[in-house]
Amino acid sequence: MSSATDRLQSLYASNRPPSPQEASVAAESIQLCSEKLQVVDTHITALERELEELKAQQSIIEGERRRYVDILSARRLLPPEIVGRFMELACVNDNDDKLELSQSLGTHQRLLPFMLVSREWYRTACGVANLWTELEMDLRNFSSEEIPEIILKATNQSARAAEILKIAFSAAAPARTQIVDFIHSLISRLELFILRLYIDSISDLQILDTLFPPSSSSSTLLWPTLHTLQISIRSGREIAAESGLSIPSANFPLLRTAAMSSPEVIFPSYQMPCANLMRLDLGPLNELTYRKYVPILGACTNLRSLRLRMQHQFRTDETDNIPVITLPHLTHLQVESSVPGETGRFLPLLRLPSLQSCIYTISAPWSWYMDILRKFTALFVRSGCSESMEYLELNFGYSSLDCRMDELYRPLMALPRLTALKLSNFRMEMRSVEACLPRIRELMIKHSREHMDDALHSFAQYLDYRFNASPDIPLKVRLQFVDTPYTLTPGERLDSIRNKFGSSLDLVID
Repeated sequence: MSSATDRLQSLYASNRPPSPQEASVAAESIQLCSEKLQVVDTHITALERELEELKAQQSIIEGERRRYVDILSARRLLPPEIVGRFMELACVNDNDDKLELSQSLGTHQRLLPFMLVSREWYRTACGVANLWTELEMDLRNFSSEEIPEIILKATNQSARAAEILKIAFSAAAPARTQIVDFIHSLISRLELFILRLYIDSISDLQILDTLFPPSSSSSTLLWPTLHTLQISIRSGREIAAESGLSIPSANFPLLRTAAMSSPEVIFPSYQMPCANLMRLDLGPLNELTYRKYVPILGACTNLRSLRLRMQHQFRTDETDNIPVITLPHLTHLQVESSVPGETGRFLPLLRLPSLQSCIYTISAPWSWYMDILRKFTALFVRSGCSESMEYLELNFGYSSLDCRMDELYRPLMALPRLTALKLSNFRMEMRSVEACLPRIRELMIKHSREHMDDALHSFAQYLDYRFNASPDIPLKVRLQFVDTPYTLTPGERLDSIRNKFGSSLDLVID
């Protein structure tokens, strides 16, 4: 072979064609190399098969080894009390605001990885009392046989630790007595109670007297630590109650925040624990007249924050001979109205000398915005809050698109300390902008898309004027365009055409 290879040495460094003898030698060499490669490939295949078998054995042995290592792991040597304390420190944030409804969700998300470690850790997590300080229960879709079991489990887990209870149930449920007894078993520790009660008839309202017995009753109950109470009463139809809604004040010595809504239920009167309230969320309440508002708000002399949600049209004469309500400490007022033709008739009833921020939102069309702005001006002057008001937000309905910013001249001139202004559906006009807005540090204007061109032009003019007039005063400004019923339908049609013909469609409308 070596002599044959030697004969081919001269061909390795040249491109000349091989002679017949050299070609024969090369062919014999190729055949010999192929035979050797076949032997090597067969051996490699056998080794690869053996390697796969060894890896499979390795995997089995490693899995078996992990089970034995787990038996001797440090996790098994930790007492459940230490593991539980570790979970508590990792999952429960002492600085969390218990009024935030997202707290429980965050706690559960942080706790889940620990519960997935093992069944023992799962049982340990379920036994940590501080992880059950907040309990949320919706019992509307459970049967009369299931509800007692749920209540028993909840009692075993949180009876000694529950500080926050959010519960929803039907007053017509056969297990309503057990539900009320469960709530009463927690009142010695509860700090926040959110009740969503669903009723079908007038007789269902009797459960309120059972849940909140009158102070004169022998079964009266004291809620010694409760600082937040939220009650929502709902029904599938309108119901007129025979007696007023009464929540005894003496039973809630520490109550500071309250919310009440009953959109479908009409109560003749409302008695609430108002004396020490600092935050009140009132409404929507069915047919709540001005004369029903007065005793509620008039008793809340310590309020710092008030939110009113209205859905009832008031008569013009309802405010006659009603004294003005003074809330000396109120700093924040938020009003949301779904009343068609809203005119802000309740504004003349208020005097708010400490007001700092105000949000007024109208979701119904055809509001009388000029009347509302005039009443706001009178409110600011009557209250003497010109030096304290810093934030004003006016969100008018989409049908009030003719709201002109020059109508804001009088309200804004009554607020020399105003630094933040947010407006929805106000036309930007330079004569009013120049007069009213040079001192604003934060401005947000929300416009309908149909007025985009005019708004962009006025917006550019305002920015140029603002920075020339007050270059040293910082400004945060935002212009947002939204759909209204006038622009939503054409937009939906365009989207349907794009979905039908593809996203690459170029559509031109003349």
